[in-house]
Amino acid sequence: MNESEFRNLLNTHLLPMISGTSLGATRPAKPQHTLVAYGGNQLSLLMKPFKDAEYRVRLHRSQNFLPEERTLVGLFIQEVANIQSQSDQDYFGDLIVLLPRRVIGKLLGDGVQGRKTLEDAIQWFESLASQTYEGKQIVAALGITGSVSHGKVTINELAKGEDFAKVLSNGFDTMYVCGKDGRVFNLRCLKIGNFVPKSLYRMDGITNWCTNKRVAIVLNRNGEILVFKNKLLQFSKRGGKWRYYPHESTLQRLGIGLRREIKNAIYDSCLDVSFARTGGCIALLTRDGEREINKKKFVNSDDWIENPKKIRTKLLNSAVKKPFQNLDRRLRQELLAMDGAIILSHTGALLTAGSIIKVPGGSSGGGGREAAARNLSKLGLGIKISADGPITGFKKKREIFSI
Repeated sequence: MNESEFRNLLNTHLLPMISGTSLGATRPAKPQHTLVAYGGNQLSLLMKPFKDAEYRVRLHRSQNFLPEERTLVGLFIQEVANIQSQSDQDYFGDLIVLLPRRVIGKLLGDGVQGRKTLEDAIQWFESLASQTYEGKQIVAALGITGSVSHGKVTINELAKGEDFAKVLSNGFDTMYVCGKDGRVFNLRCLKIGNFVPKSLYRMDGITNWCTNKRVAIVLNRNGEILVFKNKLLQFSKRGGKWRYYPHESTLQRLGIGLRREIKNAIYDSCLDVSFARTGGCIALLTRDGEREINKKKFVNSDDWIENPKKIRTKLLNSAVKKPFQNLDRRLRQELLAMDGAIILSHTGALLTAGSIIKVPGGSSGGGGREAAARNLSKLGLGIKISADGPITGFKKKREIFSI
């Protein structure tokens, strides 16, 4: 594989999986170099497609690659090397399409059996995502345990076109349960109401189920596939592309010195809004930013909750008494869904919500939400949640993370 082919493969399959990344310069490589290594710091990785390749391509982004992300990239590149060494080049392109599925299986599956079952489940759900049942999009959920030799029906048998299999789990609080050998042995009803951080509150039943080695996979009404393990959202497939969620490294990028509970609340609500597909914009001001925002007149004075002059601000002034981080996640999502931006003080107090932010002329290239988030980031942290799902954070008008 030459450098141009390798770069094209990375651009097509790896970069969408790890958001915010880009390819940098090529460096010479030696056989003793590992397939993947840190590039001098944790902001970059050096990759080569096979052991004897004479070049390495730099992968970099604005936030650190944590060890689990390096492992993910390592599995991806190892699979590329395996495919090259084991397959006829006529079939190379077809096998490369399966890369994300194989990487997820190796990263999250329980041994060889668990990996194969997770890959089969992903393939089944990818097929269901393009189907309907009585004119409606299919929703489904499957939990995979570490057990074996239970159940008389396999997920591969269900995937062969059985119509009833499309309605026996709702993707929220009911799901199929199978062992790591793929044998389905239960239809599980889950408890809900215990919201889990670094996941989606609407999926709390499934997320809480994912303890120990359990993995769950969900197909939602938008045709998106979500994968959970260790009570975390780990991967999603949206718009035809797989994406990994580096929760801890993203939280680190929100800022040093911010209260952990505020960062967690903002991050969790961004995930909720992302999958609710409403879009949103939120800013967390620094102390200096709080003093500067009125001088710069980013917001109409009538929109401040402390001076309620509109029906909206009167309602919020009387109904929202707690800091953002202490509000119920359902209410936080609804506040973010309002057209306009939420602005918080450095302590998390709600200063305004649903406000139109004044932005410089000619700054709407990324849309109104991005322009507002970038402008507010001059005074602290600004985050844009696209209605299509991506989440982008800014400080001093510069992008600091993207998921």
